[in-house]
Amino acid sequence: MDDRGNNEELQKMLTSSNVVYSVFQGMKEGLVITDINANILNVNQAYCLITGYSVQELLGKNLNIIKSNLHDKAFYRELWKRITSEGRWEGEIWNRHKSGRLFLQKLSIIAIRDKRNIINQFVGVVSDISEEEKLRRDIIRTGMLQRTLLPTPMDIKMLEIDTVFRPLNYLGGDFFDYYWDSEKRVLSGYIIDIMGHGVTASFQNSVLRVLFRQNFDNNSTLVDVLKAINKESMIYFLEDTFAAALCFRIDLGNGILTYACAGINKFIKCQSDGELKVVKQPGPYLGILNEPAFDEITEEIGMGELLFFMTDGFMDIIEMNNTFHANDLKGNMNMLSGVSISELKDDASAIGILIKQVGGG
Repeated sequence: MDDRGNNEELQKMLTSSNVVYSVFQGMKEGLVITDINANILNVNQAYCLITGYSVQELLGKNLNIIKSNLHDKAFYRELWKRITSEGRWEGEIWNRHKSGRLFLQKLSIIAIRDKRNIINQFVGVVSDISEEEKLRRDIIRTGMLQRTLLPTPMDIKMLEIDTVFRPLNYLGGDFFDYYWDSEKRVLSGYIIDIMGHGVTASFQNSVLRVLFRQNFDNNSTLVDVLKAINKESMIYFLEDTFAAALCFRIDLGNGILTYACAGINKFIKCQSDGELKVVKQPGPYLGILNEPAFDEITEEIGMGELLFFMTDGFMDIIEMNNTFHANDLKGNMNMLSGVSISELKDDASAIGILIKQVGGG
C-alpha cells in the first residue's frame, strides 16, 4: 500500500469511530502522524495550538516546517536510529513556532508497522514544556544564589570550620550560619531544617535566617533566641510545615560550649581522647507551639575536640552506618560530601568544628 493508501486508511480509521476521533482531537497533548519521510498526514487541534499552524498549513508538509536548527545532524541520526531499532524515541527537542519563537517540546515518537512488520508511519506525542523549563532554570539559579548565602569554611588560630550543603533537589530547606567575634573569642551559630523541600521551604528558611541573625544580636541567652524566633516565625509556616533547629555558642576564651535544641535534638562530639559521643537533648520544633519550653545546656569544651552539627539527612545515615572517625574533621566532612543522592532521603547539611585553642590570647 502506498502513502496515499495509508493516509486514506488512517483518515477512515479516525473518522469511523466518534470515540476515537474525539480522543484524538480532545487530547491536551499534540498529536502528529507522518509517513516514513516525516510528511504530515494528520494532526489534532492541540498540535496546532502548540506550533501555531492550522491543520491546512500542516497537512502534506514535512516536519522540517517546525525545525529549530538548534540540534546538529548527530542528534537526528541518533533519534532516527533509536526509532527504527527500538520502535520509539522519547526526549526533549527544540522546535520553532510559526511566529518564529523557539519552544521546548517533550516528544515521544512511536513507529507504526504494517502487516509485514515494515514501518510505514510515525506518531508523535508532543507537549510544550517551555514554561516548565523556564521554571526549572529559575529554580536552579535560585539554588545557586542560596548557596552564596552560606558562610565559607574558616581556618584561624583558635578553630577550624568545614561545612557541607546537599539539597535533595536544587533548592534546600536546610540552612546554617555562624559568626566569629574575634574580640570576645566567641563563635555563634545555628543550623535549621525546614520540614519540606523546594521553593516554599527555601523561602521559609530565608525568613528564619534573618530572624536568627537579628535575635543572636538582640538576646543574651539561646533560649531567648529560640523563643523570639518561634513567636515571630509562626505566621510563615503553613498548617503542615514547621522547622527544626539547633543553635550554639562556643566561648573559646573560657572553654565553654552552650547549645539549645529545637527539633534538631542531637549532634556528634569527638573528645580529644578520640571518644565519639552522640549528644542528645530534647527540644520542641519551631512553628508549632505558641509557648514552647526550650533548655540551654552548658558544658566545658577543650582543645582538640570536634563538634558536628547535622540535619536529619546526614544524621540518619551516620547513625545507621556508624561511619564517623575520631579526630578527623576533613575526613568526616569529605565523607559527607561524597554521600550519593540515592542515599539521601532529605536535604542534608553539616557544620564541622575543630577546637584548636582554648583560653589564652
